[in-house]
Amino acid sequence: MKNIFFSIFFLSIVTVQAQNPVITGNPASYTVIDENIEIIFNVAGAKDNGGNSLEGKDLYIWSFSSAGDSKINGSWTSIKAAAKLTKVSNTEYRLKFPIVDGANTYKTLAELYGAEAAPGSITSIGYLLRDQAPTFQTGDLTIPFAPFKFIADEVRTFPSQATTKDVVTMRFNKNFTGLSNPAMTGAQNISVHIEAIATPSMAIEMSTTFSGLYYQASIIPAASFSSLYNSGTLVELEYYFFDADNPTIKSAKGTIRLRAASH
Repeated sequence: MKNIFFSIFFLSIVTVQAQNPVITGNPASYTVIDENIEIIFNVAGAKDNGGNSLEGKDLYIWSFSSAGDSKINGSWTSIKAAAKLTKVSNTEYRLKFPIVDGANTYKTLAELYGAEAAPGSITSIGYLLRDQAPTFQTGDLTIPFAPFKFIADEVRTFPSQATTKDVVTMRFNKNFTGLSNPAMTGAQNISVHIEAIATPSMAIEMSTTFSGLYYQASIIPAASFSSLYNSGTLVELEYYFFDADNPTIKSAKGTIRLRAASH
């Protein structure tokens, strides 16, 4: 009886000591539509299904969501190179967005799971870690993210949180019910006016492209407003879309608040 008790006690100790990878994010909180995020995996003490350590190994992520499987999965016996995690140390691995997979680039989790048109359909994300072959794998685990509830709007900025060196995309939905200026529905040549709220103020204007859903344009604030960036006064942008054939016809305004980025 003593031996049986000791065996059970020993097994319970082993079970407690073994642990799953610990996930954090950069930024700490992110949604499925945020760009330029990093998902960080700490595998210290973590083991595969065979009880072997994950530390120091080449790790790939096989993932899936409530909206569909990851586009970088490939097939089970031929996982894509883009699914390989970046090894920072023997215990820290990272998955960084944007993810480039040949001719395809996925800027957000929504794009990775094919849900960019309906990001709210992603209610859960699961994954496992494995090697390329695979000769080992973990069990199914989950990736945490901030809840996302899509609220349609006339103008929208992606990502919702940005630094001065991020690629920032401004979008205009001409089909939005309740446009602030209904005359925008007839505009065929749409541009965007972007103004830095600073002293002195600066403004630029750009043409847009049509994605099939939105008119949009992208900038890197530090490059577009370099003098303000260099002086440390680039903290907020304001923008609106307008009919380039009749500039008095304008959309509602959007605001972009920027976090500082290192030089």
